[in-house]
Amino acid sequence: MTGLPIVLLAPSEEKAGGGLRSRLAETPTQRWVRERLVALAKTGSPEALRKAFDVKDLALAKARSEALALARPVPLLPALARYAGVAFQALDAASLPPETWKQVFILSNLRGLVRGDEMMPPYKLKLGAIPGLKTHWRKALPAQLEALPDGPVWELLPGDSADLLKGWTRPRHTVEILDARGKAISHFSKKYRGQVARWLLLHGQGDPRKVLKGRIPGCQWAGADENDQGGLVLRLRVEP
Repeated sequence: MTGLPIVLLAPSEEKAGGGLRSRLAETPTQRWVRERLVALAKTGSPEALRKAFDVKDLALAKARSEALALARPVPLLPALARYAGVAFQALDAASLPPETWKQVFILSNLRGLVRGDEMMPPYKLKLGAIPGLKTHWRKALPAQLEALPDGPVWELLPGDSADLLKGWTRPRHTVEILDARGKAISHFSKKYRGQVARWLLLHGQGDPRKVLKGRIPGCQWAGADENDQGGLVLRLRVEP
């Protein structure tokens, strides 16, 4: 498939603060989530909120405050400026050409499939925080996925996020992160998914054969095989 690469990333728990205050535009599907999150923040017991947000003390108070704020105009930043976790630090979107932000799509628990330049509020929301949330997005995501632009798709997602895409038939490439002994890395793989995303966007190249010739800092490509998504899985070995 020709065209610029389309990169799918998971959201991060860490988010940057700030932004220009405005009312958040939303679809009915997005409103369903927002209204339930606001209701949870208003009426949930301390124990229910701790379980929902998976934080406590000052972090819990902040998460509740951010959720309550979604009922009115909120500070907004582009998604790639809002998400600030390890993968997004490695991606370093601020140093990429602005037009590449339109090639990144993030699976947000609050908003669904979010483009990199789409405005986002600060929030915290686990997929299990709201009853029926995972089922809700599984039903809503197919239409959002079908609207993705042309180009080779790179699904750089951990298992829990990739699970939301079950049933999506568009071919896509994946990357498996391995340690120096060839064992799959899961917990520390975020940095390397971010680095692969950066290479794809910086070079405007989504052909797996050409990606395998690219240099990812601190890593070596270790071949490729067919995956279960109709594309290739590229193996990236982290150097000791």
